[in-house]
Amino acid sequence: MSDRERSEHDMMVRAAWLYYTAEQTQSMIATTLGVSRVKVARLIADAKANGIVTINIDHRLSTMCALEEKIRRRYGLRFCCITPAMATDDIGQGQADTDREALARRGVGMTAARILRNKLAQSQFDGSVIGLAWGRTISAMADAFQPINAPATQFVSLLGSLTRSASANPFDVVQKFAAKTGGEAKYLPVPFIADSVEDRDVFLQQRVVQEVIRTATRATACFISVGECDSGSFLSQYGYLSADDLERLQKRGAVGDTLGLFFDGEGQFIDSELCRRALAIDLSTLRESEIVLLSAGQAKLKATRAILRAGFITGLVIDGDSAMRLEAAADEETGHIFSTLR
Repeated sequence: MSDRERSEHDMMVRAAWLYYTAEQTQSMIATTLGVSRVKVARLIADAKANGIVTINIDHRLSTMCALEEKIRRRYGLRFCCITPAMATDDIGQGQADTDREALARRGVGMTAARILRNKLAQSQFDGSVIGLAWGRTISAMADAFQPINAPATQFVSLLGSLTRSASANPFDVVQKFAAKTGGEAKYLPVPFIADSVEDRDVFLQQRVVQEVIRTATRATACFISVGECDSGSFLSQYGYLSADDLERLQKRGAVGDTLGLFFDGEGQFIDSELCRRALAIDLSTLRESEIVLLSAGQAKLKATRAILRAGFITGLVIDGDSAMRLEAAADEETGHIFSTLR
């Protein structure tokens, strides 16, 4: 079975599970999968014709389908997509955690790329605007994206650029998507972190920056990633977070960040001088957008949970191992609260 056939087969299973087990309408399923209602009807019919739907749905993804629905309900999401979990034996004894995270990023990136491609297939002549953050998982998404003709689409970066070359740089990410669709790439021609709050204000007043911001506020969907607040984070490795910065943020309870904003474990925004120097699209201007969070690797669990609790995420793509631990931690906390109330 080719990758394309496997992807179609997995989508057929998800559609069948959501329809028969979760009792969602075809319109709800279409939103979750990012396809048309007509395609959902065909997927459900194909599932019955191919014997996937009998009395029960018997497939390796059925357990993950249940977990997807549980996480979706817990955090009030429109959809949740989980990649297959990887047992230790699947990866190989002795491989580093970084190798596991690389595999998780690849899986999450491939799934997110499929979601975006399905969206563009439904609206390739509608002039969609797609907002993109940066990071290793977003870069994996760009690499996995299969070309499609969508010349009216605009891809816009949601935050400033890195000061040195990297595959995860916003400029490179939006260019990859534009090249694979024939669309237009727009990026903020400013650094991610300004030297001072005053410098940030000057950057934001530039006409070309204002134009990109206006485009970003029209985004129909935004794909963002999550970072940890520790020395292994992307920001730390690229010199945007010093040891002193980390210490100050951690003392205030910061566990993760996205779009230049740091959050504590309860999903509350942590104001800091560093955040006030960040050049990124204001989340409050994206309220009409579908905001999809990509989370890959168990090192990002605390950060992922915090950002989900913040309440602005509408869709989640996460690797299977992290998803199981995320839900287990939530169940454990719920049980602890219940026992305390008793």
